[in-house]
Amino acid sequence: MVSQTDMLLAVVIVLACAIGVLFIGKKIHIPFIIGYFFTGIIVGPFGLHLITEEQVAVLAELGVILLMFTIGLELSLKNLLSMKKVVLIGGGLQVVITTVLVWLALQMAGLPSNTALFLGMMVSSSSTAIVLNIYQSKGQMATKHGKIALGILIFQDLAVVPMMMLAPILAGPEETNLLGTVLTFVFGLVMLGVILIAAIYLVPKFLQKVALTRSNELFIISIVTICLGIAWLLSLNGVSLALGAFLAGVAISESDYSHEVIGQIMPIRDLLTSFFFVSIGMLLDLGFLVHHLLFLLVLAASLILLKLVINFVSVKALGIATSVAFLSAFGLAQIGEFSFVLGATGHSSGILSDNVYQIFLAISIMTMILTPTVISMAPRFVDRFFPMPVPAGVGYSGSAEGVEDELPIGHVIIVGYGLTGHYVAKALKKVDIPYLILELNPETVANEKKLGENIHYGDASREAVLEFAGIEKAQTIVVSIPQMDTIKAILTTARRMNPKIGIITRSRYISETAELYRLGADEVIVDEKEAALQIFHRILSNQQVPVQDFDLYAKQARNEIYDKYIDLPINSNLAKAEPKGGRLDVIRLRAKQANDMISKSKSRVEQIRVEKGAEIAGKRISEVKMRKNYGVSVIAVRCAGKADAIVSPDGDTILNEGDTAVVIGEPDAIASITFLFAEKTE
Repeated sequence: MVSQTDMLLAVVIVLACAIGVLFIGKKIHIPFIIGYFFTGIIVGPFGLHLITEEQVAVLAELGVILLMFTIGLELSLKNLLSMKKVVLIGGGLQVVITTVLVWLALQMAGLPSNTALFLGMMVSSSSTAIVLNIYQSKGQMATKHGKIALGILIFQDLAVVPMMMLAPILAGPEETNLLGTVLTFVFGLVMLGVILIAAIYLVPKFLQKVALTRSNELFIISIVTICLGIAWLLSLNGVSLALGAFLAGVAISESDYSHEVIGQIMPIRDLLTSFFFVSIGMLLDLGFLVHHLLFLLVLAASLILLKLVINFVSVKALGIATSVAFLSAFGLAQIGEFSFVLGATGHSSGILSDNVYQIFLAISIMTMILTPTVISMAPRFVDRFFPMPVPAGVGYSGSAEGVEDELPIGHVIIVGYGLTGHYVAKALKKVDIPYLILELNPETVANEKKLGENIHYGDASREAVLEFAGIEKAQTIVVSIPQMDTIKAILTTARRMNPKIGIITRSRYISETAELYRLGADEVIVDEKEAALQIFHRILSNQQVPVQDFDLYAKQARNEIYDKYIDLPINSNLAKAEPKGGRLDVIRLRAKQANDMISKSKSRVEQIRVEKGAEIAGKRISEVKMRKNYGVSVIAVRCAGKADAIVSPDGDTILNEGDTAVVIGEPDAIASITFLFAEKTE
C-alpha cells in the first residue's frame, strides 16, 4: 500500500517534470498529451525510476473518470442527431472496417481470435483530444473536414461503450455459457438505458435546485457527486467506472447547466487527466522499444497508412469530395486515448499478454507523436495529388473554371464571413466595390449563396484557393477571422502570391500586431485596442468632457498604444504604397463614406467648449442661427467656473469663452460647426 507521503512525493515529481517537458513542448508545438507521455517515460520505472505506477494509480484512475465525464458532456445529443449521417455511416464504417481488417491480419499472424478482435477494436479509435486540440489551434473546427472528423470521433467515443462491455466476454474461457453471457450483456444494456434515461430527466432538475442556491462550492460538489455516483451505480451492472462517468456526462449534456459544469470541472479534469497519460508513459518499456525500434516504426507507419486508407474509404462512401475525404482521413490516422482505457482493461483481464501490450503502447504513442506532422502534411498532399477545385457550393466540389475570369481587376477578397466580414461586405456593396468572400463554414456558404452573396467555401491559407479568388489581380484582402495561426498563414501566402496587394487584418491582442506587420500586413485592426478606446470614449462622455478634449485624448491614447507594441519596419509595404490617390486609399475613403452614410440618420449629443477668441465667443445663440444654417440645436450651456448648467437656453443666451455648449444633431452637422468654437489664431 502506497503511503500518503509517497503519493505526495510522486505528485510533486510528476508535476515538476511535466512543467519542464510541457514548456519545451509548447515551444516546439508538441500536443500536451505527448508531453505527458514523455514525462511518464522520464520519471517511470523504465526511465529514471523516480516513481512507480502504483504511486499515481489512484490519481490516474480519477483522471480517466473525469476525462470520460467531460467528453460525455461535450457530446450533445442534438449535435449527434444533426450529424447522424457522418456519425452513423462514416463512423460506423470506419470502426467496423478497421476492426475486421486488423482482426483478420492478426489472426493470420497467429494471434488468438479474441486478442486479435480486441486489438482491432482498440486500433479503430482515434485521439479526440489531440485531433480537436490541433484543429482548434489551426481554426479548422468549422471546416468541412473538421466537422467530418468530429462526427467520426463521436462515433468512436460512443463505440467504446459496447467495446468495454464486451471485454469480460472476450476474456472468458471457451467453455463459458454463451447464451447466458449474451443475456447478461443484453440485460446490462437495458439497465444502462434505464439509468441513463432517469439521469437525463432527473439530473437537470436537481442541478436547477442547486444553481438557485447561488453557491459555487455546492455546485462543484454536486457535479462530482453526480459524476462518481452514476459511475458507481452503473459499475454495479458490470460497467467500468470510466464508462459510467462518460454516460453520466451524456446524461447532463442536454441540461442548461452543461457548459457551467464543463467550466467548473475542467481545471480538475486537466490536472488529474495528466496523471493518466503520465501513467501510460510509465508503462512503456524503453528497453523493449530500443530493441525492437525498427520493427515498431515499420508497424506504426503501416498502421497509420492502413487507417488513412480506411478513413478515406469511410468518408468517401458519404459522397464527400476526394480532397476533403483525404484531409479528414489524415487527421484520424492515429490511435486514440480511449484505446489506452480499453488496453488497460484487456491487459488486466488477460486478453493482452505483456509483449502484445508493450507493442500496442509503443505503436500508439508513436502514432500520437506523429499526428501533428501527419495533419500538417495533409494540405500539401491534397494540393499535390488532388488539387482542390474551389467550389460553387458547400464542400470542395464543383468547378473553378471561369470564376477568376469574371472578377474585375482591383476587387477585394474578404476572408471570413462573421460579424466583421459581414459589415465589410455591406460597406463595399454600398460604394459598388466588387468583392469575393471566402468562408469555411459550409452552412454559412450555402445560406448566403441563396441570398446572392459572392461567397465560396475555401481555406484562404492555401494557394489554390487564393488563386481561385483572383489574388494576383485583387487590390486588397481583408482577413476578418480571429484565429492567429491561420491569419499568419494567409498573410504569408497572400504576400508571396501578390507582393503588391494591400492586406488589412484583425488581431485580438495588441501584442500580436508587430508579428503581423512583419509577415506583410499593411493595416492591423486590434480588437483589444478598439475595445479600450470605446470604453475610454464612454468614460469621457459620462464625465462630460468636451469633444475637442476627447479627440485629443483619443489621439494620445492611440499613439501610446501603438508606440508601445508596434515597431513598423522601414520598408513596410504601407510605406511603399502610393500615399494619395491609390486604389487602397480610395477603398478606405469610400468605405468610410459608406459607414458615415449608414449612421447619418442617427442624432448625437456632443459637448463643445468655446475656445479663446472663437468666432462664437460673446455672441447670442440667436445670432449664430445654428439650427437654421447647420441643423444643430443647443440644448444646454454650462458656464465656465459654474457647476450648474442652463437647460433649454433661449436665443438671448450668450456663449462666452470657456463655456461648454451641449448640442444635438447629426454627426456631420455637429462636425460642421466646430470651427465656430475653435480657437482663433492670428
